[in-house]
Amino acid sequence: MMKFKKLLNVLVVALMLFVVAGSFQSAQAQSGDPVVVVRDLTYWDATYAGYVDANRIEKWPVLFTETENFSVNATASGDGLTTVVILTDANGNEITRGNGSLTSSQPAGSYFILVEPGTGSGFYSFTIRRVTVTPPPPTDPSSSVTAQPDSVKVGETSTVSVSLDNIPEGGYTSAEFTCTYDTNKIEVSNIVVAGLFGADSATALNGPAGGSFIVAIAGSNGNRALTDGVAFTFNAKGLQEGQTTITCVARVSKGDNILVTLPSTSITLTITGVVVEPVNGTLTGQVTAGKAVTVSLYDAQDTLVTSVAANIDGTFSLMAPAGTYTVAATASGFLNAEGPAVVTANETATKTAVTLLAGDIDGNGVIDQFDALTIGMSYNTASPAAADLNNDGVINVLDLELLAANYRLTGPINWP
Repeated sequence: MMKFKKLLNVLVVALMLFVVAGSFQSAQAQSGDPVVVVRDLTYWDATYAGYVDANRIEKWPVLFTETENFSVNATASGDGLTTVVILTDANGNEITRGNGSLTSSQPAGSYFILVEPGTGSGFYSFTIRRVTVTPPPPTDPSSSVTAQPDSVKVGETSTVSVSLDNIPEGGYTSAEFTCTYDTNKIEVSNIVVAGLFGADSATALNGPAGGSFIVAIAGSNGNRALTDGVAFTFNAKGLQEGQTTITCVARVSKGDNILVTLPSTSITLTITGVVVEPVNGTLTGQVTAGKAVTVSLYDAQDTLVTSVAANIDGTFSLMAPAGTYTVAATASGFLNAEGPAVVTANETATKTAVTLLAGDIDGNGVIDQFDALTIGMSYNTASPAAADLNNDGVINVLDLELLAANYRLTGPINWP
């Protein structure tokens, strides 16, 4: 099957070269305009191959049975060739043109698409495709509702605007708006009429009550609503988590004693739950060690919540959201101390004072000969700092003495 396709491709190219060669001969036999070769165009969206040069241009006939929006592309296949695409009517009168492509909309009828070389010569790919045209937005008079913001928390307020859109020539002398909403979700207040019907319009308000209200507005002293805009606004306060649809249906009058109901667009207002901010409490205490101490709080998932460096005397104070934690005190070269901690909202809890034990130089939770070996290997130096247990800047027998006092002890130390 693949061999057959390759053979077919070879035959098509050979046939194209034969046709082009014949065109060369015809063009050379004449001293006037280039040869116009009429091609056969059968399908939308198909890709056809063509060839143009200084002696040859190609014409593609098209027949539309109805109005068509379409695009044409003549894409050069090789270097050096640029194409010019020309759309003409059935009599050859030019309608439009483009470099390499064009887009047009034409009624039913017969047309020609000419492809000419802009520069160079060679093969090109030809396509014609329908173009989907997005219809313009409706221009019929209507009413609409918007909310800013369109999502509020319980207790927060959104400003809702009710507008008239696409007001026709001559405008409206009056309008009546009937608005509905869910009283379980929002509370309506502060209904304010805007200046759409003039600065001193006559207004009437019925409600709000039972999930609805009516706002009636009439222009005074000959004033009318002549341009699109906001007719009135109101506040919507979130009462309960959920959503409510706010709809305001408008009936308008042109001063002819007739009320016409307009299409309306609603808004969905979302009310979310109240976000409760965590209430903090305070934890204090004192940790004694010969070095700087860090006190840390961890939650039930052993995630660090907060930490603080203890003061020089070992006292500390940290704040965290109310809850149950594990508190840990650490110092370089010392066994850790750990214990439970309960933080109560708006209260201060105090941990029992604790003393860390010197000697865990390698930090594995055991004071043993490996820690002593580190002191020996670092004797009369200051590094590693964890081996300088008395924090005097030199590692020697005094540090070994502190280690020996806690020899074979393990951590963490219980911090009640």
